[in-house]
Amino acid sequence: MIAPFEYSLSTLLSLFSMNPDWENPKNLKFRWISTSSKEIKKGTLFVPLRGERDGHQFIKDALNAGASGFLCEKNHPIISTLPEEDKKKAIFVKDTLASLGVLANYHRNRFRPIILAITGSSGKTTTKDLLGGLFSFLEPKSLVVTEKNYNNEIGVPFTLFRITEFTRVVICEMGMNHRGEIQRLSLIANPTHSLITNIGSAHIQNLKSRENIAEEKIDIISGMKPGGVLFVPDDLDFLNRVKIRTKKSNVGLVIWNHSRNPILKVKTIQKNGFLMEMKSEIIQWKIPGSKLLSNVRGMLAIGQYLKINDLQIRNAIKSYKSPNKRLNIKKGFFTIIDDSYNANPESMLSSIDASIQYAGDKEIVWVLGTMKELGKFSKFYHVQIGKEIRKIGRGTLLGFGEETTPMIKQVPNAKHFNDKSTLCNFIKNQIPKNAVILVKGSRSMKMEEIVSELISFKG
Repeated sequence: MIAPFEYSLSTLLSLFSMNPDWENPKNLKFRWISTSSKEIKKGTLFVPLRGERDGHQFIKDALNAGASGFLCEKNHPIISTLPEEDKKKAIFVKDTLASLGVLANYHRNRFRPIILAITGSSGKTTTKDLLGGLFSFLEPKSLVVTEKNYNNEIGVPFTLFRITEFTRVVICEMGMNHRGEIQRLSLIANPTHSLITNIGSAHIQNLKSRENIAEEKIDIISGMKPGGVLFVPDDLDFLNRVKIRTKKSNVGLVIWNHSRNPILKVKTIQKNGFLMEMKSEIIQWKIPGSKLLSNVRGMLAIGQYLKINDLQIRNAIKSYKSPNKRLNIKKGFFTIIDDSYNANPESMLSSIDASIQYAGDKEIVWVLGTMKELGKFSKFYHVQIGKEIRKIGRGTLLGFGEETTPMIKQVPNAKHFNDKSTLCNFIKNQIPKNAVILVKGSRSMKMEEIVSELISFKG
């Protein structure tokens, strides 16, 4: 990743408590920051990160491509392999990933935009995009929105680096895999406002319990100053914990009505979504699935709190379009609901609900892949999904991946597959034309390959 970054060497040295470099009186100025040696422009500060490969191995490549300097972890063996001239371009730090956060926080705090941070077990991207639509009346240079799924300890800093003197609103999605990550992201971003979509079971393998997941999500207030505001739905699990922690931190709490007497009411359920009513005005929401309506109401709550006019709120709802691989309807021999981007127990149930609404009286098939990162809870949650499908009393369940076996056992006539080709051939030979097929599973299951195969089928 690369972003504009106009800072002097002396500024960076001061951030990392190092001695000023009086040997370079010209005070070198960086113009870009990058974590990839393949994305280097002249004047770039290269930040090598440890991942599947150690980014320090690519310092020489970055310098050859035009980088003016680089961060380097103290005592890293790579430094001894560099020429003397290149060694002089090193800025030594304890941890390069943490230092990336320090730089982003310094940059963020030079400015005073509204920063809306979003977390939750599901619905983060929907809410982020809805909020992007809410503020679409601003000039492009005044609005920063998390791109794609750049919501981790690398992506959040690069979202913040896009802030300029013209920025008025930043919409920052925050995701996590392990305990402590949301706190670190919040301390980097220092949100003025935060929102929790829900507290579910995603990443329970790493966090061990839903109580720990709840604490992790509530940690989004960690970087908020007193007087900041957290938004949550009225049916949020562990709501009492939220109340206790926000009060202790002197953070305001706004609870939006979703399950009880919402401002935005459903008038008519349609195949492709809902006709909604807000203050006697009718609004069409073009995505099926009632669980997504909480995200819409969360956006509405923020809009009303910030005194955005009702017309702009209605336009944000009406103009929303699903991102790629998230409840995308693709018509061909079959009608495919492509929700292949990712899956956890809550999002799986939400998508099943949406597929039933969309299918109506048509034949319906659920092609569900393994939900990962559930650890010892995997069997329990897969069984729960199976039980919910059994209650529906119709449709065909096809499981893909070994961990879906307990789910399959809950549903009469359901079938299990470990091979995508065999699964697709079964569908082509056994499922009638025009059937509605939901395809969903965890990212690592690559369910989009099944979508591609079924879309290309002509019968």
